[in-house]
Amino acid sequence: MQLKKTRYFSAEEITYPGLENGNVFVTTRMRSTHQKRGVCDDKAMPCSSNEDCTISVNGTCAPSGLCNEPAWCPDTAIQPDVFELEVADLAIWVKSSIQFIMLAPQTVYSTESLYPYPQPGKNLFSVRELLLMCEPVPVRYEEVSELGAAIEVQFIWNCEVDIDADGCKPEVKARRLDVMFDPDNIGYAFNYAEYVSDEERVLNEVRGIRVFLRTYGQGQKFSMTMIIMKLSTTCCLLGVAPILADVIARYLFGDKRRMQYIARVREESPDFSSYMENLRAKREQDKLEAPELGAMDDTEQMEKDKEWMRKMNEED
Repeated sequence: MQLKKTRYFSAEEITYPGLENGNVFVTTRMRSTHQKRGVCDDKAMPCSSNEDCTISVNGTCAPSGLCNEPAWCPDTAIQPDVFELEVADLAIWVKSSIQFIMLAPQTVYSTESLYPYPQPGKNLFSVRELLLMCEPVPVRYEEVSELGAAIEVQFIWNCEVDIDADGCKPEVKARRLDVMFDPDNIGYAFNYAEYVSDEERVLNEVRGIRVFLRTYGQGQKFSMTMIIMKLSTTCCLLGVAPILADVIARYLFGDKRRMQYIARVREESPDFSSYMENLRAKREQDKLEAPELGAMDDTEQMEKDKEWMRKMNEED
């Protein structure tokens, strides 16, 4: 029987280890087992036959389905210690910042400029509050304190760069991750050892809440250059659209629809070829019958041009 014990934990122990920058782990349950080097059933080596075990150390498959070979064996003289930590009200001070390099390279949006000190609901959240913020279903701390959980907390900055240069505030959202990736193996756990000597150690099996902190954002800014570019591109595409529609209707439609389309868009004019030939013949006939009319017209026009030039010179 495992007996629950009581001792004090520091903040460093509760949040150990700092696995990544920007993320935090909060311990909710710890089981510490004293181990010594020896020959025993290794829980990390399941087997179905002796071939599954380490042959070089004469490992054998025990009836328990585990390899019996040299390993870290539990010290039967010392009972494992089990600690359940009440960390629902543990406060986490979050700092988030974002910068839109292409829009405002000199401006940095940060929770530190908005709230220089911890402020509940703004940049200070308890573990319970973060769990209850999860969407689409809030998570109760009591549900995950036994097995642990992995949640993602998002700080979403949607800023009008040229309007709210100093007043842009993030929207905070959260979701649970461990149930999404493996619904049959939920929770979050890891092990780490504290070595007493070469032959003795303490194995800590830890479960808790892993908080992944992420910052996302979208910046917007009014740009006349982009508006002109979009309008010009749209106008070009408007000119291409009827041409593309005409090609599709003429060459890709079936025969019936193609003929219906051609009948509605094509308007055939009367044949004026004979009329133009008759008109041309009549002009040639007029020149042959009265050639002096053409010469008189040219002479008269030249006289008018000379008179116009003379008047222009007198006015100058």
